[in-house]
Amino acid sequence: MRKVIERGAFLQPLSVPREDVAVPELGEGCVIPVWGMTAGERTRFEQGLLDKNGKQSAAKVQEVRARLLVACCRNDDGTPLFTMDDITAIGQQRADVIERIVNVAQRLSGFSNADIEATAKN
Repeated sequence: MRKVIERGAFLQPLSVPREDVAVPELGEGCVIPVWGMTAGERTRFEQGLLDKNGKQSAAKVQEVRARLLVACCRNDDGTPLFTMDDITAIGQQRADVIERIVNVAQRLSGFSNADIEATAKN
C-alpha cells in the first residue's frame, strides 16, 4: 500500500543515528561515539573541502578521513570530541583504527566509498 506523507511530517527532523565504535587499542571497553550527519552538516563538511575559489583544496582532501572524524565523533551529549586543531594528530594515528571509525562515520552519514574516493581524486 502506498502512503504519501504530509509535508509537515517530512519536515520534522528525524533522529540522527549514532553508534559506538570499539577502540580496544586504547583499553578494554574504550569506544568512540560516532554520529551521522544531518543534510546541512554534510553540506558544510563538503564545502569545508573547498578553497577560496570554490575548488577542492588538495591539502584538505588529503585530510578527508581526519576531517570526517572531527565532524562525526561526539560525546554522548553531542559535544565534538575533536577539533580542526586535531587534524595532524589524527593523521598520525594507526590507519586501521582510523579506518574502522571512518567506515562507521561514512555509513551513518550516507557517504558511499565512491563518494569518498571521488572526493580524494578531485
